[in-house]
Amino acid sequence: MEDAPIFGRDRELASLRAGLVAAAGGAGRLVLVGGEAGIGKTRLATAVAAMACSYGIPVARGHAVDDPGMPPLWPWRRLARSLPALHRVLCDAHSGTDDSARFALLADAADALVAEAEPGGLLLVLEDLHWADRTSLRLLAHLATELPASRILVVATYREAELSELLRAPATRAVQLRGLTCGDVAGWVRSATDESDPEPVAARLVDGTDGNPLYVRMLLDSGEVAGHQELHRLVLSRLDRLSPRARDVLGVASVLGERIDPALLAAVTGEDPAAPLDDAVAAKVLQADDGSLAFAHALVRDAVYEDLAPSVRADLHRRCALALAASGGAPGRIATQWHRASGQDAAAECARWAREAARAATAELAYDEAAGFAALALTSAEEKTAELTLGLARAEFLAGDTQSSLAHCRTAARLAQEAGTPELMAEAALVITGLGDRSLLAAVDQLCTTALRHVPEEATATRARLLARRAMAATTTGAAERARELSAAALELAVRSGDPDAELDGIHARHLTLCAPQFRDERVELANRAVELAGTARQPHAELWGHVWLVDAAIQVGDLAEVDRQLDLIEQFAAARQHGVAWWHLHRLRATRAALVGQLQRARECNETARVVAERMGVSAAKGMYHAFRNELAQLVGGIDEETAREVFDVIALVGDIPLARVYVPFLHAILGQTDQARATFEEFRSMPATLEAGPTWAPLVGQIGVVACMLDDAETAASVYSILSTVDPCFAADGSGAVFSSAATPRLLGDLAMTCGRTEAAAGHYRLALEMNARIGARPFAALSRLGLARALTDLTAARTLAAEAAAEFRALDMPIRLAEADRLLRQIGAAEQAQDPLSPRESEVVDLVAQALTNRQIATRLHLSERTVETHVRSVLAKLGLRTRTEIAAWELTRRA
Repeated sequence: MEDAPIFGRDRELASLRAGLVAAAGGAGRLVLVGGEAGIGKTRLATAVAAMACSYGIPVARGHAVDDPGMPPLWPWRRLARSLPALHRVLCDAHSGTDDSARFALLADAADALVAEAEPGGLLLVLEDLHWADRTSLRLLAHLATELPASRILVVATYREAELSELLRAPATRAVQLRGLTCGDVAGWVRSATDESDPEPVAARLVDGTDGNPLYVRMLLDSGEVAGHQELHRLVLSRLDRLSPRARDVLGVASVLGERIDPALLAAVTGEDPAAPLDDAVAAKVLQADDGSLAFAHALVRDAVYEDLAPSVRADLHRRCALALAASGGAPGRIATQWHRASGQDAAAECARWAREAARAATAELAYDEAAGFAALALTSAEEKTAELTLGLARAEFLAGDTQSSLAHCRTAARLAQEAGTPELMAEAALVITGLGDRSLLAAVDQLCTTALRHVPEEATATRARLLARRAMAATTTGAAERARELSAAALELAVRSGDPDAELDGIHARHLTLCAPQFRDERVELANRAVELAGTARQPHAELWGHVWLVDAAIQVGDLAEVDRQLDLIEQFAAARQHGVAWWHLHRLRATRAALVGQLQRARECNETARVVAERMGVSAAKGMYHAFRNELAQLVGGIDEETAREVFDVIALVGDIPLARVYVPFLHAILGQTDQARATFEEFRSMPATLEAGPTWAPLVGQIGVVACMLDDAETAASVYSILSTVDPCFAADGSGAVFSSAATPRLLGDLAMTCGRTEAAAGHYRLALEMNARIGARPFAALSRLGLARALTDLTAARTLAAEAAAEFRALDMPIRLAEADRLLRQIGAAEQAQDPLSPRESEVVDLVAQALTNRQIATRLHLSERTVETHVRSVLAKLGLRTRTEIAAWELTRRA
């Protein structure tokens, strides 16, 4: 089928040509071409492919298809036929079944494409994104972030689809195709017909088709340019010209999909379809493209399919399912054919193949598609078993649909209990993991409690896992001591079982329950054991847990060399496995490390990088940690802008009932100077410290309550927090669960609390210790804050002035203007106090010093390079200010002051 001329697309073609040139020069981009069916998206993509070929730029094309059984990443797999490096990535197995494994796959695929584009450029054409699976869209979104520094132009077509994430990418351009104008169509009529006056014909065509190029072309081909026929009738009129055999073959082809596999078609029809297919090409129902056959348009295929009688259609789906199974077709395609097929065995076969498709999709890290197939398996099965329901729950959890997963876990547990299969009850309780939502963990805790009543005592590994999950749930209720008891029992049972994975579950729970400064030594032992077990267990990411925990432990004792060593190990782990969560931890911990030593701009950059990595993986929990870091940085520098504060307020509102998040509401109000709102929102926290048990988030929550109490000059709350935190040995702030931020030496906060509740002498002692600790590890901003605090606490104005001046110099060097202003204010206050203590001017003090040495006025004048009369004036002024009468009394006063 010859390509139709392109009319009315000059601007779009120029934009795509510019994109090709820019990409070849190293500034890649993504162009999303949208529009209704038949508007010319494919024709435009074909034109840009021809441009690329003329420039010597390689082209790779892929497409999605209108088939629920389409394998995951199908558009990319089609495209990878001409890109060996991408083909290898998509075929290689990626270890794990979590967000990190999927991140590794997407990162490797994007890297392969970027490398493939060197040095001359690469055009990727992806068609029909509206049919694409979500994993394919994730890969495109991941690639979009790499495009600005690449030599790739991606042209992707779609009708209607949710592409907001792609549209937000900086290298994305959107092209929305509209209907052709009368002038455009007139040029087409002039080139395609013998009409002597094309304008009236064009006007009628536009009026009847809204300028849709597909409709215009079909009308021109039909020769019925004087009126408009519906597309459906136009297609069927073309079929009328074909033989019954050809129409039957096309009917089978429409059941199989838009693109045609002659061998598969032959298997279904039982005959060679070559001749009928040739006839269909001649009738322009099919088109040949690069040696393959496809319907002239998806709308053409739809019209053929819809014209089939329902009973015929169902029988054809059955025949297609059998042929696909016999030829080793994708399980998803087979399942969807059975789903629409006739026959008593259709439902059972659909369920069987849907389960296979769900397993295959999970192995390919296509979790959304796995959930869809698992749901199809469950709905198609005659009996809704615990095993099928559990399969759906697992797939939904991996796909991020936690609430649906929980509902199916509950159903699976009930069905397993009715069937007398306690092992499935336990599996249902263990599906949901790694989340901190209190209501969710409470539900999981109930599932675990019920399972433990039915799992036999000899199943030690399973019971250990259930106990570990119960311990983790207990931490969210404030029952820290109970959580530690459960975790100890879980770990002991896991070790006894000899199962390394059960032991790792026990270690994870035990470490979580010990996330407080008091339990550092045991946390270090657990972290090292996790790293050791990772090599033999089925949880290689346990090595990552261990290194992250050891970073916290090293920060707590101020061992930055060990922090750096562990960060290097995390980087090696991330690079070796392309582990998304590892990259996220690495960047956020680097942000913490940078802020600790005063590299504030690097800290901000690392935090932003961590956010980008988390967004690529779809890890929503990371958003809260990103904003928590910004809050802590605002606390360090002494201020926050209102726009950032509004963003944080919005995030806190979404978090729900988490005290450690909510305590930042009064903090933000206070730092913005909104004192009344700060006091009102702080009220719920004033009595909270005395009610909390030491456990996860205890130290940062109590500490932050203390910070806000100091900001609001709340002496009562400050005294309460001081009495609690002063019992903990001095250390560097790190609670053990993966430091979001470290405020360095903890005695500095004790100093602030003591000052707020009027214990000035104790405050000075805390500030001195904090200054020594912070200076020792090079925590420059925190050492400066310790100096500033100590300057406020001292009565020795000379020493206070020295400390405040040193703090000011450091704040200036670190570009901390708000803290610098605080230091300058304190220096002015100290100057005023010194003036009040010593009413003499500096020159008068010099004169008094020389009078005390028994020098005459003339001698003083010579020494100070003044006139004798000026010295006499200074002496009279001193006598008046001090209420003295003679030079002898001046000497005596000076000697007394020196003593």
